[in-house]
Amino acid sequence: MQKDDLFHQMASILLPKEFLKDFEVSQIKEQPTEWLIELTEKADRVPQELEGKDVVLDGYCGSIDVLTHAFSLKKIFVRFRRRRWKERGQKAHYHNNYDFHMAGAKITPELGAFFKEAFG
Repeated sequence: MQKDDLFHQMASILLPKEFLKDFEVSQIKEQPTEWLIELTEKADRVPQELEGKDVVLDGYCGSIDVLTHAFSLKKIFVRFRRRRWKERGQKAHYHNNYDFHMAGAKITPELGAFFKEAFG
């Protein structure tokens, strides 16, 4: 098995599959009390408003950190880095919107559903 295949397989164990549809793992950091998995939006995810136009990457939006679950007694946070796009020669910026977390909470929908079922 290739190293990249193994890395992707491990990521698919730790992360919801819908995250890996639009994002790729760019970094993993172990910290004393948590893990931080950084996901960067795939380069081909140009916003629908710009489809068919001459677009350029214009940096990144502010990152969003979301608690997903715990593994080996440490919390796992996922940091999402969305790309920011613009039409070449224009100033307006565009980005994609995703449902990373439950409304009002910085936890994944799956973790929220687990808490709701377990604790009512």
